[in-house]
Amino acid sequence: MISSAQLEQALLSRLLETWKTFIDELPPSFDPASAITALEAFGQSGFETFRKEGAQLVAGASFPRHMESEEGMNSPGILWDRLTILNCKHLFTSPESVHHKPAVHRHLGNVRDELISVTKALARALPARNILLAKEATERQRDIAPLEASLWNLQMSNIAMWINQDLLYTVSADDVDAQRLRDYIVFFSKANRIRNTAIENIELFYSQKMQRNH
Repeated sequence: MISSAQLEQALLSRLLETWKTFIDELPPSFDPASAITALEAFGQSGFETFRKEGAQLVAGASFPRHMESEEGMNSPGILWDRLTILNCKHLFTSPESVHHKPAVHRHLGNVRDELISVTKALARALPARNILLAKEATERQRDIAPLEASLWNLQMSNIAMWINQDLLYTVSADDVDAQRLRDYIVFFSKANRIRNTAIENIELFYSQKMQRNH
């Protein structure tokens, strides 16, 4: 039996290692549309191995039990979202990344230190009292999805949004073809719904595992 903290570290590392294979194969000046097509294919082909390994780890993990609930922004789902975004930051901006640009990325701080800090916060996190990112446009979850599936979808959606962020941060909307702009809006809407659903499922999973009956 392993602790929940050991489980979280193992799953985080496995996500990073698995998606590094995909990121390393992207050319340094990749086309976002082509990269997203490749990402979707990798997401389907790579999931089964992660699912099997993750399910085995989850089955052998012990979670602490609490009567308290988190009412702020340090619940498991929110912290896992931060961790998968930090995985993106590591994969795309760290000095060892093929996509590292010294002139752009040198002031972004030490991502490994950030990962350690958020991982420690996750090990102390309590189940969420409320689903913080619940939206009317996001279908409410009735059945709790396996943790490994939720983490995979969360990591994949955050990588997809990272790949496409050039439209939001580096290109003026006035300079973008109207159809391309519409396609990007549709993409971000879809990716964000996947992200929010994954976060909600993670919150529900931890609540089931950690919450004592009052």
